[in-house]
Amino acid sequence: MFKNENKYLGFNDFWFFIIGVVLLGFLIPQIFFGLRFDTPGFYFPLEWLEASMYSIFYWTFNRTVIIFYRKKFPAFNQAQKRITFLVATVFLVLPFVGHFATQFINLFFSVCTLPNATHPTLVQGLGAAYTASFFINGIYETIWYHSQLKKSIQEQERVKFAHVHSQLDGLRNQVNPHFLFNSLNTLNHIVEYEDKTVAKNFIGQLSKVYRYILDSREEPTIILEEELAFVNAYVAIQKERFLDNLKVNIDVPQQYIHKKIIPLSLQLLIENAIKHNIISTKKPLTISIEIDKEKESIKVINTLQKKSKVMDSTKVGLENITERYRLLSEKKLVTIEELENHFQVGLPLL
Repeated sequence: MFKNENKYLGFNDFWFFIIGVVLLGFLIPQIFFGLRFDTPGFYFPLEWLEASMYSIFYWTFNRTVIIFYRKKFPAFNQAQKRITFLVATVFLVLPFVGHFATQFINLFFSVCTLPNATHPTLVQGLGAAYTASFFINGIYETIWYHSQLKKSIQEQERVKFAHVHSQLDGLRNQVNPHFLFNSLNTLNHIVEYEDKTVAKNFIGQLSKVYRYILDSREEPTIILEEELAFVNAYVAIQKERFLDNLKVNIDVPQQYIHKKIIPLSLQLLIENAIKHNIISTKKPLTISIEIDKEKESIKVINTLQKKSKVMDSTKVGLENITERYRLLSEKKLVTIEELENHFQVGLPLL
């Protein structure tokens, strides 16, 4: 009975029902009928038994009415209509429930040959019945409201998560063709200006890089150790083109390699630095990857030697990383800093 009706009540009310009946049986004679332990003719066990039996009738009635109207008006925004019908039903039907309860209890006392308990007046009985009923309904409605509110918040979070996941998928799908576009540009340059051996080596490294992209395409975050291995393969590809004019230094202590970041983020920052800065024998580009212990982030720092013109771009990179981090965590955001001699980006470790 109780478990099957949990969805209409918001919780399993078995022990709430039992404890509530016991407490009402104890309190009603004293609060509503003015009975005390020193009242002449007052016999507590009988008074408690009678009041508890009335409580069972009223509680069961109110509980049944609550479930009936929650089935009829299940929506969260139908609460006002449901409560109006509930109050009207309790107000009109409760006296008949009380009359039936009185007949049953009198019969029970008679059959069991128990001495009659102190019977309240009609006004006292109805006062106790209405007060107890609206108190019971108030508790049930409060618990129901909070359970529905919690469900509503959880549903909103699920919708929000689905939306964020969809946006992340879009951003990841944006990165892959971008990377392919730039890789093919680099390969075109190598084929035109280098020999076949260099081109074959580049294609081999490129296949390893794309294996990583395929393996991480469904993941919103990736272990830093895996991203760094990918970066090393990517840097090896770029060194085929720039030789010693491109220097990449990676200094990440062992205790940080199991932290997480978003996939392809370090590679995009390195690519961004290569795209926007001069790289030559006279002006080699130095890129450093290191941990900022204070901010719990990994920094990509490059020497600043801007090109006057930047080659054609799909405009994917820093904006993509920033947006993906914003979607994953509103508290941990990307930091960007441009100084006179260097440019650095901090990616929070997740």
